[in-house]
Amino acid sequence: MKTKEYISNYLKENIIESETLHRMKPVIGEFAARAPKILVTKCIDGRVHGSKAKGYPTTTIRFGRTDGNIVSTAKNNYSFWNRIDSTVNDAICNTPEMPAIFIAYMHKSDKGFGCAAHNNNEEESLKAIQNQTREIQKIFSTDRLYVLQGITNTDLMAETLLFDESIRISSEDLISDFSLNNLTDIFYKGFLKYPIKDPATARFVNFKTPEELMTGNPPLIHSDFQTSLSLKSFLLLEISRIINENDPLSQKLVQPDLFHALLSLLNKVKSLPKTLIPAFFYQMFWNISYAINQKNKLNSLTESEQLKIIDHAEELICYGDGFELLPRNKTILVKTGRGNDIEALQVAKRVLEKNRSKKNPEYSKIIHLNIEVSGEQISWEDFNENISSKLHTMLRPISEIFDQDINILTTYSYRDQKRFYPINTIQDNRIINPVNIIDGINSTLHFSNMGLKSRESLYVTQVLS
Repeated sequence: MKTKEYISNYLKENIIESETLHRMKPVIGEFAARAPKILVTKCIDGRVHGSKAKGYPTTTIRFGRTDGNIVSTAKNNYSFWNRIDSTVNDAICNTPEMPAIFIAYMHKSDKGFGCAAHNNNEEESLKAIQNQTREIQKIFSTDRLYVLQGITNTDLMAETLLFDESIRISSEDLISDFSLNNLTDIFYKGFLKYPIKDPATARFVNFKTPEELMTGNPPLIHSDFQTSLSLKSFLLLEISRIINENDPLSQKLVQPDLFHALLSLLNKVKSLPKTLIPAFFYQMFWNISYAINQKNKLNSLTESEQLKIIDHAEELICYGDGFELLPRNKTILVKTGRGNDIEALQVAKRVLEKNRSKKNPEYSKIIHLNIEVSGEQISWEDFNENISSKLHTMLRPISEIFDQDINILTTYSYRDQKRFYPINTIQDNRIINPVNIIDGINSTLHFSNMGLKSRESLYVTQVLS
């Protein structure tokens, strides 16, 4: 596959996913209304990409991504602290009964494919996240921001949460302790047999029983975007209701022994606000299901096929924000906020070149720059300030790290859409956008919000036609 064809397919896949996201916006809104505001920092490694393993739908969780989750916590690291302040203020204004959550993750691999930025040294990985949480806890009280650490096993995507009281809650341990081998093992048996009673959820999952959603190959709960989004909202609602009613004996959703074990562990965390217990219960419950599915998937593959999943297989580098819809292990993702983007890009370059040496693809090395904005661009000044100038600034560290033998895709997206709109606002022969939707209106004289929206709609229609 040549470079232009690869980019065209890449952008088309993004639009298809964003269409589903748009269609499910009311369901995601319901989830967001019940969930705490959460910020997660983690490595640029493509194997830890996205929020699917945590159970948070796209747009309901924010990420910081740096090599090895190494960041400067100096007060002048604007991007790092601004993400935290934005999340905390979001919670104060929109979920005042629940503090925001900050989780700094490291990652490891039982198969030896650990963090490249730390040369597979788990102690160094742990120090990086401890540095973040220690400095953040000096500034924010628990009633405003609940801070903890986490570990992701990239082989299974199983997570461990590390609380202040030296309490660890590990989905791998719970899977082992209760001999959970299939997705149906984690649910109450009676729940599996009958269609879901909630009308909206039942409609979005095509009136299938939970058992049908858990037993397919692959299971729809983790393979179908619409089904997964619907069940996330439903499960958070039901788990929150069960825990808040404080009547665990009557619950008929989660396998009883697993329910009591997980709730007991969370109740031992004395620093954990009661309003956050349902959210952490849900997150770990969802991750248990995700890890079981990943484990079963790996067990069905040959050793060489397994390596394609557990080892690095990223195909391009993404730099900026708004990449949450991309699949796991597709991209090495670098976000601003490390304090030194050049270091992060150097690690990304090293990983990408190693991956390409194994596959020798026909398409060239690609870096995708995306600027994500949270609102419409009313004037050319808005577009220049919020998008164009930022893209130009981000091109400089790329030029310092990479030679001319690289292709650059430059786009912007809206936070609630996650849809990439290609633009070219600077003369650079490395930029290889298939279209330029700002062409002809990139000035104060010709720009209008209506004109931009028309270009965006036309682009989507042409790609999907």
